[in-house]
Amino acid sequence: MTSRASNRSALAQGFAPFSYSGAKHAINFGYGLPDPVMFTELAWPDAFNRDTGVASADLPQYTDALGLPELRTKLAGRYGVRDDQVILTGGASQALQLIADAWIDPGDIVLTEDPCYLGALRTFSIVGANILQLGMCAEGVDLNELEAMLRSHTRVKLFYTTPAFHNPTGRQMSRTHMARVAALLDHYGVALVQDLVYAELPYNGTVDWLAPGGNVINIHSVSKVAGPGLRVGWVLAESNIINRLARLKCDGGVSPIVSNIVLALLQSGAIDAHIARLRQHYRAKRDILHTLLLFSRFCEPEYVVPSGGFSFWVRLAAGLEVETFIEAARREHAVHLINGRNYGPRSGDHVRLCFSYLPTSLIEQGLARLGTLHAT
Repeated sequence: MTSRASNRSALAQGFAPFSYSGAKHAINFGYGLPDPVMFTELAWPDAFNRDTGVASADLPQYTDALGLPELRTKLAGRYGVRDDQVILTGGASQALQLIADAWIDPGDIVLTEDPCYLGALRTFSIVGANILQLGMCAEGVDLNELEAMLRSHTRVKLFYTTPAFHNPTGRQMSRTHMARVAALLDHYGVALVQDLVYAELPYNGTVDWLAPGGNVINIHSVSKVAGPGLRVGWVLAESNIINRLARLKCDGGVSPIVSNIVLALLQSGAIDAHIARLRQHYRAKRDILHTLLLFSRFCEPEYVVPSGGFSFWVRLAAGLEVETFIEAARREHAVHLINGRNYGPRSGDHVRLCFSYLPTSLIEQGLARLGTLHAT
């Protein structure tokens, strides 16, 4: 007989485990995965590349809790911060877990928008946070609603958002709006966590995001621009915050071998050239899905055309029963969708349509199959 599971383990039972293998065997619009076709377009360096400046003996070894020093220095220069404002993590997911561990006790409040990235909702839920989701306007979170929440709740610890091509809505939030959010949060002693994993993938122009510092904590990752299998992310924040996160790490540091690959990509400029190709590639896919949606009857025509990122956020057509539609898509056509209510309680009439992973032929097939369901 096994002992009783922990509260965190019990809470985790409400979330399905991530299954990439399952995603490969269906037309899955729910997962925002990079296109594997583009992995071969990147000039991958030798993992034991000796030209990076990292000693050969340091590569198979443990490394610092803060991460490989040479990579931290390179990232600090890239983002205009000091080395002591950078910590490497096992992808953006570990960054979120560390931040949750550093700020949240059971019953504490995390604020975010409705809808919100599923992975963040999962992470904060499992540590016992009370997640309150706020309405959005065209610019981002509703500032009046945010201030009302901050005035009326004393246990708010964090506000989490994805301002650069918001997941799942695809909205781009201006630096001006996010500066107002940060200032309001700072007045109440609350941290702003900006998840910027899509920030390198604007399809028109550039993105100007709010820099780290003060109460602003930024999360980045190579998952969307190189490969999620590398499992390398980083947090940029004030040095005291970085030190707090480092003390919560229980591993032997992010793999120096993998970190050396990322370092070599940055030093050679290969990653920046690759990002330019990715922008063109994903913009073309976005345009294809947008064209198909213009002639689709299963969703309403009023949606935001994302200017970056991996997905559309669409409202299902009036008269469609969401759960019935999603189940029929899965059972009859092997098309996988995620009910919008999983992203937030106000979002039950929406679905996320990710275009990044699927080849064009499957995007077209998937939309056609969803169209037949609406017709019946």
